[in-house]
Amino acid sequence: MSPWSNTHEPTLIARSRPVGWGLLAGGALFLAGGPMHPSEDPVGVGLKEHLRLMYEDPAWYPSQAVLLAGMTLIAASLVALARGRAFAGVPRLHAVTVIAAITASLAAVDWLVRLVSAVEADAIAAGRATPISDVQVVMETVTIPAFCLGVIALAVVGGRSRALGNPLVAVLAVLGGIGHGLAGGTILFTDRFDFLFPAAAGIALWAMAVGGMMLMRRRRTIPAAVA
Repeated sequence: MSPWSNTHEPTLIARSRPVGWGLLAGGALFLAGGPMHPSEDPVGVGLKEHLRLMYEDPAWYPSQAVLLAGMTLIAASLVALARGRAFAGVPRLHAVTVIAAITASLAAVDWLVRLVSAVEADAIAAGRATPISDVQVVMETVTIPAFCLGVIALAVVGGRSRALGNPLVAVLAVLGGIGHGLAGGTILFTDRFDFLFPAAAGIALWAMAVGGMMLMRRRRTIPAAVA
């Protein structure tokens, strides 16, 4: 059953149009940015040296810029969804929407710091202090797992109620969130889970699917309401 009445559904769906497009575009950019990311990970190299190799890769800035744009669009869409209080009548769903919006916003800030941290490539090579990189790595170990957990909660609660996706689509977010969250949350301590970073594609696909479903729902519902 829909979490809102049929009387209010057309209005809520109409308001969700920018959110749908934002999630669809954000997910597409986030998905596209993954394969662009530098993949240097030589055996026996420490974290700082690993970062330097990625910073010096010509693909660093383009990949991070695309990923940042995708994350920013996803965060902005979730913030708009939370502020619009589309799920205010369903306290649990509204609560996880707010949590997902906050954690996605923090992840977007982390990605901005990640983008500019490449200016310290020479400092790493020279053995000098790298405050931006140090802060970014700490931020990543906190914000990425938090973001992934927020998306998982939103996907599961929204999918079960079918107000935001469905249970099958939620699986994408769950698998992607677990893998990416584990990789991001342990980067400061070990590189054992680095191979799981590409699991972020699951989150991107979830955002695209949910955004597309929101837009399709609007196209189906509003003509019926007008008629």
